[in-house]
Order: sequence, then structure tokens, then C-alpha cells
Amino acid sequence: MNKKNKNFKTFVKVFLLSLFIGGLSIYYCSQPNLETMVGQMIITGFHGDGTGENAEDFAAIEEQIRKGQIGGVILFDVDVSGLLAQGMTMAEAKQQIFSSNIKNVDQVKQLNNHLQSIAPTKLIIAVDQEGGNIQRLKPEHGFAPIPSAAELGCGDVQTTYNTAFNLGTRLRDLGINVDFAPLLDVNVNPQSPAIGAKDRSFSADPTTVTEHGRAFANGLTHARIAYSFKHFPGHGSAGLDTHAGLTDITNTYQDYELNPYRALLKESTPYTMVMVAHVVNTNFDTLPASLSYKTIQMVRDMGFKGVIVSDDMDMGAIANEYGTKKAIEMAINAGNDILVFGNNLTFDPNRGRDVNEEIVKMVKDGKIKKSRIRESYKRIMKLKEKIR
Repeated sequence: MNKKNKNFKTFVKVFLLSLFIGGLSIYYCSQPNLETMVGQMIITGFHGDGTGENAEDFAAIEEQIRKGQIGGVILFDVDVSGLLAQGMTMAEAKQQIFSSNIKNVDQVKQLNNHLQSIAPTKLIIAVDQEGGNIQRLKPEHGFAPIPSAAELGCGDVQTTYNTAFNLGTRLRDLGINVDFAPLLDVNVNPQSPAIGAKDRSFSADPTTVTEHGRAFANGLTHARIAYSFKHFPGHGSAGLDTHAGLTDITNTYQDYELNPYRALLKESTPYTMVMVAHVVNTNFDTLPASLSYKTIQMVRDMGFKGVIVSDDMDMGAIANEYGTKKAIEMAINAGNDILVFGNNLTFDPNRGRDVNEEIVKMVKDGKIKKSRIRESYKRIMKLKEKIR
């Protein structure tokens, strides 16, 4: 081999090596830090409506958004924690029309535009707008009413689709990009305090639940609103409410409650999420579903590759039984991608910041693997590529 060829080969090797090293540098430099990735896994409620009320608390949520300590917020129309502090019972507090984040259409739109404008990456702005008894955007505040799931389930699927599409269009106009709906809970127990008694289930027939759940999801999808099927693996047979405390459905649960998930998770879109319940079902595990790796793995075994989100981590079934720190560790290790802290049953203006710091510490202490955080971060950012 002549000297010229040797020099050329050496040049090629050096050039390729430099490209490889440069590529690695770009890759590692472009990777978000741990605090940023953790922030995307946190959704929290807050006080204030952007009009100057609760100014100190509102400033706290603004700071957490600006710093990327949280990746999303959830809106409420009732400050339950404030009403409980006034001596009301939980049932009485939930009947009030008392503005926490929501006053009227224009105010909500301005609030959401402001919060989105200060976020370093796209902010999830979520709401529970199921219809019927669960409407944060109420007619009393000037928003269009939505029929309950029970009412929709008695009608045709086209009506359900139209209802969800029209709802999604309005949510998008308000700057809301996630609706925690529709329920796939089968109405096994019509007196179930959290589901059947509130007309939140489409039907006692799993096929009807599947058909209307599909129609509702498609309506939101076509309006470009992300949604969550809930409450996996099924809350419809429960005799108690997980808001208040531990709820065991082992003896009332029916296998057909999984049928809507078996059908619809095969059809999931980039807008689909799955919300996991806090119910205990020892047919699957002795832990609440939201803290159970075995139960959450069932979602993955059904082929779902999207974002899995916890039910509100402040609910009594979790907060009272496990405490916040332990529950966070268990929930992430179980496979939840996003943890929701409604911050409404109890309130802390710095909830998101504190949760972020706690998770980061758990990773550094080896209680949670960084790879587990990275998995969730990738799923969440893929979802955010689609939403408004």
C-alpha cells in the first residue's frame, strides 16, 4: 500500500471518529437534566384564576411552571380544601359553586394562555369534563352543559361522538389540551358512590361502554384533545369512594370490566392516556392498582405504549394509607408516567416543587432508576407533540 492511500485511510478514520465523538457530545448535551424530566411527570392543581385573587398562591404556581418543576396543571371550579377548612363536610363542599380557577369563559381562556406562555415546554392544561355531575366547566359559569355518561349511553354512538367533538373544540378554544375522560367503568354496582350513583358510567353492559367510550375518545381525538380512559382496571363495582379511603373490590369485581380496555387499547392513538384507579383488587395484587407494578403491567400487556397517569395522589386511599413520599416512590416504580396531585382536597402552594425535589432525591438515593424517569419523559414528550 502506498503512502498516499495510507494517509487517506488515516484521514477517513480520524474524520469518522470525530463525527462519532461530536455526535455523542451533541446527544449528551441535548439531554434534559433530571429535574426537567421529573417535572414533566407532575401535574398539580393550584389556587388563583389569573385575575389577582390568591395572588401569593398564584405566583407560586407561575414560578413552578417557569422553572419546569411541573409539566402540567389541572383546573378546578371548587376549592374543596378551603371549604373543608370552613367546617363543611366533603359532600357539602363538593356541592358548592366556589371559584378556584374558573369564573367564566374569557377568564379561563386568558388564564390558560398566560400559563402556556410562561412554560419552557408545552404545558398540559387538564380538566375533568366528563359531563353530568362531573363538569368543572359548569353552565353556572357560562359553559355549555354536557350530558352524563349514563344519559349518553342510552342514546346512539353518533350523539356521543358529536358531544365529545363539540366539547373538544370548545376545550381547545379555551386553551385546555387534556380531558380526563371518558370513563370505561362498567356500571356493575349502580349505587357505587363514585361511579354509578353519579351517573358516570355509560352502561352496565361492557359492549355499550366500549362503543360509547370509543365514540367519546374519537370525538376528542378529532378535536385534537388528549384524553384518558379511566379508571383501570375498573371502578364500577366499588362500594366505597377512593377519595375517602381504601376501597377493596376483590369480591365484587367482574372480569368483563376489562373488556372495554381489551378492545380500545388496541385502537389507541397518540392522544390516548390511561388513568389507573386507587382500588385494591387482590385478583391482581394486594396493592392499590395505582401502586401495583403487576396491575399496570396489564395495561402494557394489552399493547398500550402511551402515557399512564395516576388518579389523584391526594385521595384518601393513597395519602392516608401510604403517605405522600412512599406513595410517590411506589407509583413511579409501578409504571405511572404522570402523577396527578389535585392539590384540592388538601392544599400546598409549592406542591409541585416539593414533589419534584423528592423524586430527584429518590433517584439520587437509588430508590428510583433514572432509566424509569427517562422512559416516562419520552412518552410524555411524544404526547405533547400532538396536543395544542
